[in-house]
Amino acid sequence: MPRVEHFREEIWDEHTKEFRLRSLPTVPDVELSIIRDDLSVSGGGAAKLGSIIVPPGSVLRITLLRYFTSDGRGALYAIVRNGGTIDHLYLPSPGETLVAESVEKPVYVLEGTIEFSILAKFGAITPGTIYGLTLHGYYSRQGELSEIT
Repeated sequence: MPRVEHFREEIWDEHTKEFRLRSLPTVPDVELSIIRDDLSVSGGGAAKLGSIIVPPGSVLRITLLRYFTSDGRGALYAIVRNGGTIDHLYLPSPGETLVAESVEKPVYVLEGTIEFSILAKFGAITPGTIYGLTLHGYYSRQGELSEIT
C-alpha cells in the first residue's frame, strides 16, 4: 500500500517572534470599509473615521489599503496606534490610492488599538465631501485563524 506524507512548511515570523505556518487563509480576517460624507471639522482639527482592536499577542498584517476623497484640496489621513501616529496617508488631489502587497511583505503590521482619522490640514471639512478608507488584513497568530489552510 502506498504511503502518503503531508508537509506543512513553517517560517519564522519577525513580528510575533514565533514560527507560523507559511499558508494563511485566503479570505481576510479583517475587512474594514469606511465611507463618510457627513463630516464637519474645523480647519486644523481631526475626525475619527474608524478603529480596529487587534487581539493581544497577535499582529494584523494589512495586505490591501485604499484611501480616497472627492475634496478638491486632497486629503490627509492619520493611522494611530495606542495614541502614537504610525503614518500619514496623503492624497494631493481628488481620487484614490491603492496599495496591495502580500502576506509575507504586508503594507503595515499593526498591533493594539488602531484608529483611522481624517485631518483638516487644508482647511475646514464640510458635509457632502466624501472621504473613505478600505483595508484587508490577516492575523499572524495561528490561534487567531478561523480555519487551517
